[in-house]
Amino acid sequence: MNTHNTDLAQELERGKTGLIHDPREGDTSKITLVKAKGSLVWDDKGREYLDCTSQAWSNSLGANDDRVVEAAIAQLRDITHARPNFNTIPLLQLTARLQKLSPGDLNRIGYCLHGSLAVEMALKLAFKNRPGAQNVIVMQDSYHGRSLVTMAASWPHPTNPFAALQPRCFTRVPHPDSYRPRMGMDLETETQLCLSLLEDTITKGVDGSVAALIIEPILGNGGHIMVGKSYLQGLREICTKHGIILIFDEIQSCFGRTGAMFAADYYDVVPDIMTFGKGISGGFPLAGIMASDRLEGFASGEDALTFGQFPVSMAAAVATIDAIIADDLCGKARALGDYATQRLHEMSDRRKLIGDIRGPGLFVSIELVKDRTTKAPSPRAAAEVYRRGVEKGVLFGESRYAGLGNLIKVKPPLDCSHAQMAHALDVLDEVLGSIEADGIA
Repeated sequence: MNTHNTDLAQELERGKTGLIHDPREGDTSKITLVKAKGSLVWDDKGREYLDCTSQAWSNSLGANDDRVVEAAIAQLRDITHARPNFNTIPLLQLTARLQKLSPGDLNRIGYCLHGSLAVEMALKLAFKNRPGAQNVIVMQDSYHGRSLVTMAASWPHPTNPFAALQPRCFTRVPHPDSYRPRMGMDLETETQLCLSLLEDTITKGVDGSVAALIIEPILGNGGHIMVGKSYLQGLREICTKHGIILIFDEIQSCFGRTGAMFAADYYDVVPDIMTFGKGISGGFPLAGIMASDRLEGFASGEDALTFGQFPVSMAAAVATIDAIIADDLCGKARALGDYATQRLHEMSDRRKLIGDIRGPGLFVSIELVKDRTTKAPSPRAAAEVYRRGVEKGVLFGESRYAGLGNLIKVKPPLDCSHAQMAHALDVLDEVLGSIEADGIA
């Protein structure tokens, strides 16, 4: 190794010791990525991996899509930054694109750079339009981010050192779960029970009025749970009845991941506000909200971020949206997702660790259980699937927070090839077999 390479290696090792975020418990070999293309990534040791995480589901297109990269480079040559007092061409182009795609009357668009702030923007707009309201209703298994506000809106954290800093306006309500229904109910019966409990909470369970109800149409980090169309329709009716702002948090489900452009389209239920992020901009940071024309917007100074209108991300987003439409990636996500879930159902005949299989589209996951009768979660098996998958060159997604996760996610970019998906599922089958052979549950 020459002197330059030696110095670089030493610098990288020194850099690892300076990171304030602790590594995952037990993980002594966190991968350092140096290159990405399509559904593949490479580490600093030259090893290639099939990325079934889409880098936190942010690559709707495969990584470093040429159209996105060229759009970003072209924008870099023109202007890289403009404060929110000014418009830019990509800002106006992107807004026009989103207006054409938005469900219903969600034609007012706001921007920021990550999902947590998009959720906060949505909540701010809801409170502005519900003066005097004091409460927000969230789901028991919801996940809305890791800012102070959005952590408070998410499922309970086992040890939370930030509670003193967080708002107390959030009330959690139960939601239907087809895999673990209450008292053995069928999904529709449990749906009606949960809707009844929600209305009781609105009228009897909180002090003061409710500004908003926020829900992920498919509960992401809380288990990839599909609450069902009738439940979302019921939420829409209840929120309309009580004048409550209905917010869909689509940070994870937007821009083709479900096989539709938005989960709101998939379910045919239109909220009052919808957050978006992750898959919008080909890996560049961007998020925001779409709001109903009926809502009053922000006044000057109520919502402004220095880098909230990053022109490079917006140019990348325009290119990403155009490519999703031109390549029919919604259709491809449906087809590849159908193939994946079919393979997983076949796999479950052999692999008893698989308790449930979830979709839709490329929102694909399996829940691992110690026993199919008790449905006791197996986070240990999930951790082993991730570890052994890495050894075999496939990066599977895993719910990691606080060791609670027993979910394995198979969510590559929407333009992942059939052969690549088949390989990922072959590896998953092999890994599950080895874990069961080792008696791990």
